[in-house]
Amino acid sequence: MKANGASPAVMAGRRKSQRHRNLAFSAMAFPAVLALILFEYVPLSGLVLAFKNYNNVDGIFGSPWNGLDNFKFFVESSDMAIVLRNTIGYSLCIMLLLNLLGGMIIALLLYEVRSRFANRLYQTAMLLPDFLSWVSISFIAFLLLNPESGIMNQLLTTLGLRSIEWYNEAGYWPFIIVGFQLWKAVGMSGLYYYAALLNTDTQLFEAASLDGAGKLRQIWHISVPQLLPMASIVLITQMGAVLSTSFDMFYNLPMNTGALQSTTNVLSTHIVRGLQSGQIGSTAAIGLFQSVVGTILFLTTNAIIRKLSPAKAMF
Repeated sequence: MKANGASPAVMAGRRKSQRHRNLAFSAMAFPAVLALILFEYVPLSGLVLAFKNYNNVDGIFGSPWNGLDNFKFFVESSDMAIVLRNTIGYSLCIMLLLNLLGGMIIALLLYEVRSRFANRLYQTAMLLPDFLSWVSISFIAFLLLNPESGIMNQLLTTLGLRSIEWYNEAGYWPFIIVGFQLWKAVGMSGLYYYAALLNTDTQLFEAASLDGAGKLRQIWHISVPQLLPMASIVLITQMGAVLSTSFDMFYNLPMNTGALQSTTNVLSTHIVRGLQSGQIGSTAAIGLFQSVVGTILFLTTNAIIRKLSPAKAMF
């Protein structure tokens, strides 16, 4: 007899039952695991393109190797500095304004709305733009920025100012792109932080109020610390994606206008344009560079946060 009173036959029956349950769960997971392997891991074999001089006749595995020539082509390209500047600049700006500062401010404001109806109304209104595609948003932008009949030029003319050729003047587009991204996504970002705030013990605010703390001090010393774990996760994930910008936004919003590429061309659009022009090997090298740098930044940011505050790190 076992120490717990179960006989060997009973224990064997339990192990057999456990195996049957595990088999059933494994069968349920098999389609998802198979799809993961087919669509996520099998395509990784295409990374060899980054080290090959690809041609359509020999295919992926038959094309000759060329070492690091594809990487040298990207590094020595005249577009590299502009593309990296735009990619990193937009990513950091959107991360700070939208995913950190903007989302936290929206969450703090929502938390102060006591009317249940008003709170739900504001949440719904802020979420609606997030469901619009960048193709739809590009036409909304065109209604505003059309050089001939756009609302912005009509407003400028009414004020006695000169109209602007928005789709020919690249200097305005960093503000336009960041503004539309903020309008589209800040509502969703704010709801993540708002969900974190809902776990705050309301007795903390009552105690702070009794101690004479005003609303701003309560927010700074109670609400903001509640948001820091979520902010840490957002920072880690966003740093890992600092080179992975939205292709749809940077391609559709400026309507692929060549005159704007000095401020709208980022790695994602550069890769697609490279594929369209037949530069398979160099674009594969750029994609591999993008992934490796993103992984390094992700792990480094997580390690720094784990060093400063282990509870806020992802792993």
